[in-house]
Amino acid sequence: MSELDLLRGLGDELVPPDFDALVTTARRRTRRTATTTVVAAAAALALVAGATFLALSDDDGRPTPVGPPKIITHPLTYAEGAIIHYGDQDVTAASAVVELDVTDDGVLARLDDGGIWFTDGTDLEQVGTLGQPTPAFTEMPQGPPNVPPGFVVSPNTGSQAAWFEFPEPGKPELVVFDTHTGEESLRTPVDVGRAGYAVLAAVTDTSAYWYTSHEPDSLGEYDVLVPDARIDLATGVQGPDDTHQFTAETQVQNTPRTMMVSHAQGNEPVRYAVSDGIFWQFGVGKHKVEPAGAQPLDARDGGTSAPFTFTPPPGQPESGVDWLTQWLDDDTVVIVANAHGQDDLIECHVSTRACDLALEVPEAAVMPEIG
Repeated sequence: MSELDLLRGLGDELVPPDFDALVTTARRRTRRTATTTVVAAAAALALVAGATFLALSDDDGRPTPVGPPKIITHPLTYAEGAIIHYGDQDVTAASAVVELDVTDDGVLARLDDGGIWFTDGTDLEQVGTLGQPTPAFTEMPQGPPNVPPGFVVSPNTGSQAAWFEFPEPGKPELVVFDTHTGEESLRTPVDVGRAGYAVLAAVTDTSAYWYTSHEPDSLGEYDVLVPDARIDLATGVQGPDDTHQFTAETQVQNTPRTMMVSHAQGNEPVRYAVSDGIFWQFGVGKHKVEPAGAQPLDARDGGTSAPFTFTPPPGQPESGVDWLTQWLDDDTVVIVANAHGQDDLIECHVSTRACDLALEVPEAAVMPEIG
């Protein structure tokens, strides 16, 4: 039984949930929001999108034409057994796939034998191995309640990815990998401290973060969990995130491929928590596809501030335990909806607020980020 099947079972028992149940079952994850650097770049690109402008050349001072920015899209991705479906390309691994993460360059796959592989849709290359986790670091690490199990993390955009490896039982090493260059940018032991517990939460251009507790601090009504520990990727210095660097890097509005959530009511000031939206629980109703969570809930697209609710595909069966699994571009998310013993992959568009049925796959299929 896949992790997603187990989660559905839990969700089925809790529908309709009360507030306390929502705290522990409405799935949200913060580990893959864009960094401040990416935000600044995206904002700058937005100013020139669709136009050509002139920049001064460093060589002779003559203006050099610069075209509009390249728009990065991610193919619809999932795995069935050992077969990785990456857009219209199929790649067969040596054994069953148990975890997927998509970057701008391809897809990382962790296999059931512990191997971590990368493919751009052509060949597979092994880039890591899980090693020997101990009971404190089980086959799928048990993180805080709203964080999905898994070892590999990556943002919604970019080439950065990270994971823990265990060359010795109970002694994790952090590996940071660049899928564009195909090289490790960092490999270092992780100090798990007296707690003996670490679950990787996020990697950005400057930092990697992990949880050292089952009950970390949170933003909003448990919308964004804040990791306890951080390592500076440039210096290798690691320790508690006392400077609140995670919040500074991730809680930035006007960021594409994020979701903003507020629970303000009445005359309360509106404050949004910013999440990448991955593994957030959704419900597919007769007339609306909307995120679950403590009410009232105002969800908006991080890039445009448009409402983050959608119209379901015509004839789509109603379901209440569904999950956001992937951003294909700044305008499109994929939601996994369970319908009559199969998974419907629904593509929902922020600009039109409409969803289309993209594909029907078996329940046992492995989805990016969520298993």
